Amino acid sequence: MKYFEDRKSRLHVRSLNFLKQLKRSFLYKVLSVGLSFILVRFLLKYLDVEDYGLWAVVLSFLHWIVFFDLGIANGVKNKLSEALSMGDERLARKYLSTGYFALLGFSVVIYLLVYVCSDLIPWESVLNSDKYGRDYLETLVLIVLFFTLANFVLSLINTVFHAVQKASLAVLNQFSFQVMALLVVVLLITFTNSDLHLLALGYGMSMVLANLGLSLWFYWKNNFLRPSFKLYDKELLRPILSLGLRFFFLQTTMMVILMTDRFILLQLTSPEEVTRYDVIYRFFNLLLVLHTLINAPLWAIYTEAYEKKDFVWIEKTMRNLTGLSGVYILVLGAMVLSGDIAIRIWLGKGDLGLTTGNYLFMALLIWFSIVHSILAYFTNGISKTNLQLATSLIGAIINIPLSILFVNTFSMGLNGVILATIISLSLFCFTGPFQVIQVIRSMKVQSKSTS
Repeated sequence: MKYFEDRKSRLHVRSLNFLKQLKRSFLYKVLSVGLSFILVRFLLKYLDVEDYGLWAVVLSFLHWIVFFDLGIANGVKNKLSEALSMGDERLARKYLSTGYFALLGFSVVIYLLVYVCSDLIPWESVLNSDKYGRDYLETLVLIVLFFTLANFVLSLINTVFHAVQKASLAVLNQFSFQVMALLVVVLLITFTNSDLHLLALGYGMSMVLANLGLSLWFYWKNNFLRPSFKLYDKELLRPILSLGLRFFFLQTTMMVILMTDRFILLQLTSPEEVTRYDVIYRFFNLLLVLHTLINAPLWAIYTEAYEKKDFVWIEKTMRNLTGLSGVYILVLGAMVLSGDIAIRIWLGKGDLGLTTGNYLFMALLIWFSIVHSILAYFTNGISKTNLQLATSLIGAIINIPLSILFVNTFSMGLNGVILATIISLSLFCFTGPFQVIQVIRSMKVQSKSTS
């Protein structure tokens, strides 16, 4: 009887904390999303359509680099969650300190490599820009890269927030950045002419200040986790990288699937088509962002629940998320029907040339992305990534060839690139549920055998 009372108590505490974080995250995210939509509108006032498309591609290109972190951040997240679930604060702090040191070293190496090789890269061809010369584009890339990598190290604080099951603070961090970025763009519009270099400086400083400020506050309040380079332990780097490399390969394949769309469109079509993609993606991505509020905190909670063999909570949570994915279909249908009007109000501009087909294909992409994330966050949280890795590898291999085929051969344009991404994501969406069922059944069998 005591066993079931303890289990009920753990279930209540875990779910209660999850709901508390969800409420706070919802408030911060609503404000953050609202600001991000306003930010796009102001960016399109500061930049013309071609420059905005170029800006979107540069940011996407540099975000690819962040994916190549050898999975360190996700490795730290799981190891930190495991250490805290065992009550070993000293080990948790050592894992965290080792993670910061590794990310800093990685960032310095990446920046130096790009800086040294930059003169050899024809940036005007890579970015498909006739408007700006190679030197101007090189400077733009190096500015954004510097701040991206600085933010890359500092943003490990978001991993800590998730590991200690305070995911709402990660959303608060995003909101702080949006406030600063919007202020920067308003100041640029007021006092300067359109300049991508100034935008890159202001945007980068906003990212760094948001992460730095929240990091200093959190570690001051929670000094038991305060990182120190004295606590760096190369022996702990091995398990972090061992787990992290699996996440690294997943990140690499998912990068090819999810983050090449704008680059492919830029090479095969035009910057204007990238702008159309970016606008419609941001519109539908609103639902994915809201779903992430629910899904993101669960990664570390899955880790803790799996370590404590709490299959009851895991099974109930997966059932609820599956039902929620059905509700999302209705929401996406409403967004398809209202898309033209909503985007016109949002941007304050006339027709961007978006078609009903564009809306339908993007709605499908967002739905498959949501289903994929539901399954992936669970398997990632319990460190069972083999199936996801296999399906993602196949998806990465076929994604770019399918995009080229659909755009060049079938003249599908924007829809072709989106369709290729949908097909690539769907592989795990159709096979992942069987893995989830198998894991839960295995936990039940183990529970019966031990009891």
